[in-house]
Amino acid sequence: MWTRRGHPSATADMGLSWGEIVYRASVMLAGLIIVLAAINCLYQVSILEEPIIPVAPFVVAAAIWLVGFFCRQMSA
Repeated sequence: MWTRRGHPSATADMGLSWGEIVYRASVMLAGLIIVLAAINCLYQVSILEEPIIPVAPFVVAAAIWLVGFFCRQMSA
């Protein structure tokens, strides 16, 4: 259904599969984890004056992204 100005209405079916929704949510969550890990790293540098890069948050973020990627591939 289209409105007068040619934009789709809010009730139109966007056609996203569950795999695509899970993938996009996993990308956002993994990005949030990486941003928080980077903020934590910068905070530790300002206090300890030693760059300590945490590996665990990056591994968790990669695992979350892989789960979302697998869901997207299985739903296609």
